[in-house]
Amino acid sequence: MNKPFRLLLLLYLLLSALPMASRAQLVFGPGLEGAASTLDAIVAVVDNDVITRRELDAATLRIEAQLRQRKVPIPPRPVLESQVLDRLILSQLQLRAAERNGITVDDATLNAAIETLAQRNNMNLNQLRQTIEKDGVSFAQFRDDVRRELMSARLRQKLVDSQIQVSEQDVDSLQTQLTGQPADGGPSPGNDGPSASNSGSSVGGGGREYRIAQILIAVPDGATPQQIEAAKRKAEGVLAQLRQGADFRQLAVSVSASQQALEGGEIGWRSADQLPTLFSDVAPRLQPGQVSGLIRSPSGFHIVKLLEVRGGGSAPARPKATAQTPPQTAAGSITPEPDRARVREALMRRRADEEWELMLRRLRDEAYVEVRLPAVDASAAEPSANPSAKAANPTP
Repeated sequence: MNKPFRLLLLLYLLLSALPMASRAQLVFGPGLEGAASTLDAIVAVVDNDVITRRELDAATLRIEAQLRQRKVPIPPRPVLESQVLDRLILSQLQLRAAERNGITVDDATLNAAIETLAQRNNMNLNQLRQTIEKDGVSFAQFRDDVRRELMSARLRQKLVDSQIQVSEQDVDSLQTQLTGQPADGGPSPGNDGPSASNSGSSVGGGGREYRIAQILIAVPDGATPQQIEAAKRKAEGVLAQLRQGADFRQLAVSVSASQQALEGGEIGWRSADQLPTLFSDVAPRLQPGQVSGLIRSPSGFHIVKLLEVRGGGSAPARPKATAQTPPQTAAGSITPEPDRARVREALMRRRADEEWELMLRRLRDEAYVEVRLPAVDASAAEPSANPSAKAANPTP
């Protein structure tokens, strides 16, 4: 046995004899390949995978750049790192779930998706690559991110979207709500807010669209009464900050457990029939700039902010005539079939979104996750109230 091989064997035996926690602290200096071969510290263990400090740093820099582009105030680095790490953990869990379900994305499919992305942005591949690398992201990392997104989309399609069923009674119920409710709705919700049991009772005018954002203070599955009360107190503290004019987006980035946290909590534009069931009774009753009270769901406590409203009218929007949807009659009373088809599609999207959120939550709760970052008290990093901002965040 030659000497170099014996040294490698001894090193392997030494590492295998150490406990995982000790191995995670080993950091080797640069060897023949230079500093790039330095072993990263492990910041999280996710089942049989690990997330390294290098991965976390790269992802945090990308998120910081996105937040600056959107002009969202950036929370302190430890708080942001904790949120970014949560997203990396969930992404890793989705990747492994996709692999267990036989889902793959080959290079040909990946290349076609990237070419389509470039075309939609009026670029060729070289221009897209230059734009990405200008933002400090390697093209290899970009390709990996796109591959993960495609696998996640296929996982959702296989396990969630294809399983959703909507009954005729469900369609009748939503159709009645859309045509029978006034556009402006009733009074704004108070501090207690509606609960999930009230969801869907009033969705407002079908022609309106709502741009909304949310903050979620999560409650774990099987939570004790003490855990639920602690989450409620935290949510009430966040709500108090918002009532005093704190920046909703920064608080979302700092403390929210929703999938949109790193986008400042923004869900985006939704028509009345596309609103999440949980918020369908809330958003139409808010004025732009207002925040709701606490909304309880199995996931925790939600706070919704209505950012903008566009469109109007008290009747559902009429679809344009196409080859699949017959034109209006001489009197102008579209036939009910396309209207029901639109309502059915909206219900399926709504339920698919909700089931996907539940599935992601189960993935996270059922996985073995060991976070090796120092604990962060996000409440200490919450922005102080800004009295001058009250006008932009009026109390309902």
